[in-house]
Amino acid sequence: MLRDRWLWGALLAGLVLRSIPMILWPQYECARDECIYRYLAAGIQKHGEMGVTTKGWLAAPGYPYLMVWSKTYLGGYFAMKWGQIALSLTSIPVLYAITRRVLQIEGSSEERTVRAARWAAWLLAMHPTAAWYAGTWWIETIYIGFLLPAVLAVLRARDDGPRAALWGGLAGLCLGVCILFRGVATWLPPLFLVALLWPDEGLFAAVRESLRRRARPAVALLLAAVLSVAPYSWYASRTYGGFMVSDATVGHVLFLGNNDFEPMTFDYGNGVLTQPLFYKLLGQGRRFCDRKAPPVQSARCDVENATEWIAAHPGEFVRRIPLRLAQQFNPNTFLTRHIRWGNFRGLPWELKELICLWIAATTAIIVLGGTIGGFARGRGAYAVMAGGTIAYTVFAAALMYGMSRFRLPLEPLWIVWLAGLLADPAAVVSALRASKVRAALVLLTVPVLVWLLAWFALTGFPMFWR
Repeated sequence: MLRDRWLWGALLAGLVLRSIPMILWPQYECARDECIYRYLAAGIQKHGEMGVTTKGWLAAPGYPYLMVWSKTYLGGYFAMKWGQIALSLTSIPVLYAITRRVLQIEGSSEERTVRAARWAAWLLAMHPTAAWYAGTWWIETIYIGFLLPAVLAVLRARDDGPRAALWGGLAGLCLGVCILFRGVATWLPPLFLVALLWPDEGLFAAVRESLRRRARPAVALLLAAVLSVAPYSWYASRTYGGFMVSDATVGHVLFLGNNDFEPMTFDYGNGVLTQPLFYKLLGQGRRFCDRKAPPVQSARCDVENATEWIAAHPGEFVRRIPLRLAQQFNPNTFLTRHIRWGNFRGLPWELKELICLWIAATTAIIVLGGTIGGFARGRGAYAVMAGGTIAYTVFAAALMYGMSRFRLPLEPLWIVWLAGLLADPAAVVSALRASKVRAALVLLTVPVLVWLLAWFALTGFPMFWR
């Protein structure tokens, strides 16, 4: 792998793409959740603990504590962005390795697996939104940077070698870090455990043998995940009003997605981009629960109120599901918003339009191509991890609300299958012809995804909708 010049070329291109915005248009100010993370970091430095946001909910601790570390040891919050760029670059060879291993499992030749791995590396390296996020105070770069090694570690742990338990432990540790940075990852360890124990052949006949062979790495995965999260969970549960794993945000998200106003998002063209409008919409629905109450109790109250609202408005809840999913699959991202706000000063208008088109096209190609490739050839442990993570995240959006940034960590998982399609399209066509079930899944999902991707596609281009 390290001798592959195509991989090194992808790393160089990725470094250039991630460095240009940092050098020419550095972002010293914050927006929305970035400001909340900075506020929490300031609370840690001043009081020794995170405290709560002004909204009465509590974010996961990973990013605020990382910001504190950056200010303490690197001299400021901004310095950590260069570390994020480095982490973002490490994700490229990790995805390269994942793709090679997955394509080998699916039966591709060595030539095709290498070709697919190169496609995957370049697709991630040149992903405009992933590159831009590395220079922000959003958690997506960190989340991707640990989610991908967790996937690779599970695949390596299934090799049954002498280091299988170490790979299982590494997978659990990476998942634990993901949980500490984003609470939605709490349910990933059981999913990855299923993937680790997934039989090599058949579904039921080989389960006992798989359990016997992979018991040690499975135990290591669980122990590492629990031990990496348990200390903070124990502390936070005693401090913030009741049991919590890493955050108390479900109530807040349910409040924004199940209220008298439409599910709220913050993407450009279909979201709330100013505080006056935000508070105006809040005034149209029920109020938050007591913001002065401990965050776990406040979040529990918001969950109960949202559940009552859903029970009282079942038809409205169902009607909004396509809208929530369209929010999740909005191909215009926060980078589009950043460009439309005029934050890339001096950039020619034509180039801005091309970048916005590049952003939307990248997501559409990855989602559609990855879905086709996944349904055609996906199998085994990677299908469980990638397909399960995508389905779980999309299901959460269907219940609450969606945003483009919630989708971004899923796109590298789709890229693996897209790379397989680009490297060997004949194999994908052959697989679909050989399986009516797989072909039916493609025919059922791809038109729906096209519809969802198109829903807000033009909102990133004001000349078409204003």
